[in-house]
Amino acid sequence: MTRVTRLRVPSDLLDRHQGRVLGPDAEVADGWPSPGWTAYRPKVLLIPDDVLRDEVGIGAIREVLNGAGLDLSVPEAGNGTSPRPVVVRPLDGRPDVDSWYALQKLRVAADDEDEPRLDRDLVGRISLEHLVFSAVTITGTPWDTNSDPARESYRRGPAGLSRTPVLIAAQPPDRGEVGTEQFARRPVVAVLDSGIGPHPWFGIRDRTAPPPADGFISVLDEAQEAIRRNATETGAIATAQLLLDYWDAPVETDRLMSDVDSNTGHGTFIAGIIRQAAPRADVLAIRVMHSDGIAYGSDVIAALEEIARRVERAQRENRPQDMVDVVSLSLGYLDESPADAVYTTHLATVVNRLVGQGVLVLAASGNNSTSRRFYPAALSELPDAPGAGPGVISVGALNPDSTRAEFSNDGDWVTCWAAGAGVVSTFPTDVKGPRQPLVKDEFRSGLDPDDFSGGFAVWDGTSFSTPLAAAAVANALIEVAAADTGLSLANVNQETVVKRAWAALERCYEQYAV
Repeated sequence: MTRVTRLRVPSDLLDRHQGRVLGPDAEVADGWPSPGWTAYRPKVLLIPDDVLRDEVGIGAIREVLNGAGLDLSVPEAGNGTSPRPVVVRPLDGRPDVDSWYALQKLRVAADDEDEPRLDRDLVGRISLEHLVFSAVTITGTPWDTNSDPARESYRRGPAGLSRTPVLIAAQPPDRGEVGTEQFARRPVVAVLDSGIGPHPWFGIRDRTAPPPADGFISVLDEAQEAIRRNATETGAIATAQLLLDYWDAPVETDRLMSDVDSNTGHGTFIAGIIRQAAPRADVLAIRVMHSDGIAYGSDVIAALEEIARRVERAQRENRPQDMVDVVSLSLGYLDESPADAVYTTHLATVVNRLVGQGVLVLAASGNNSTSRRFYPAALSELPDAPGAGPGVISVGALNPDSTRAEFSNDGDWVTCWAAGAGVVSTFPTDVKGPRQPLVKDEFRSGLDPDDFSGGFAVWDGTSFSTPLAAAAVANALIEVAAADTGLSLANVNQETVVKRAWAALERCYEQYAV
């Protein structure tokens, strides 16, 4: 297993998202370790709401930054502690801004032994806004850590792509009747990804209306609103398409070539895996990712916060209809901190909140053929908290023959393995790109590599092993609830939810060998 020696992100992706790569050669405040490779938004810092509400504290922060030729465009603070994306802007005469540089200036001010101008704990809660990447492999992965020829085995079709249209002659699996004592409600799997698209399996014909009520897929408007708010507050620096709703839109990567974007269809594909493997479950779809496979850390955190609020309400008010049982995350990033104990503070906080509520969180290990930790999957290393549910389940990818996929990340922090290569699932039926078959005349045609009107595709990545493992967990929740009425899915108090989560995970390891 190789290690990441350098992070290479295509320049067009960085330009579109106003991103930058950080490496070990970056300027660092005295006494702080050199960073590891990561990608971030240099015009944004993540600052918690309570810090923004502290007029004295935020005033001192701005004073330090003003001395470095920088300032903050401070948004209206909320009433919680969630991190907010805050734009760093240049003062007159400064040509550029860099949030990493700004963070080092704040650290220096907090570490001044003679006259500290900032509280060190406060500065420790301010962080970079990471670029979060889809965990799909080969053509979808925004960077490539090696040129191993074995990866060629995952390219297919006339265009040599990883994602290829296919057709399957199958009806969607039966959903079963809900409402019995053994099957009191459907477990809900939240999918934070690129959103959803039209497909007959989901009862979604086009993009003119929301998913049908009481259908397989639902959406979380509160999360989409939080993401829209983030986009509004940082909109002055955005060059990518804003995430205004939950639709998995077929956005084009290259305006000249008009190719279908690398991760268009990603969320719909994942929903289809759960529909096949856990048909009695429901999917709660939240769009946090652009169709080029990039998400912003603040959007991912905001969506997880909204899920945690929904679960808290369900448990406090005894509302089983609002419960979220499983979270599936097919995305992640490399953290710049070399200290494992630090983990990645804001993300770890909200994930720990979900784990404490008994929500089962599964995350993709990534596709860099490396042992370097990929977050949030590497949060699997956090110790179990007393009274909480199972910690993060990090998922690596297997080939169809159950061997470990060449592209999958690996290490002691990867705790689960599931099929993630050669996977067939649903794809938005309205996606059609400009590529043409290699052979086409008035009588016949070769395979069109980017016409997905047939509604299905084959794809590879830990992105797809993760929802498969999540589906196994959802099935196990139903099974343990049926076997023990004390663990009924109708019961959503925190103590029962935690017990049910542990029982389901144990059943998975015994029965499904995930």
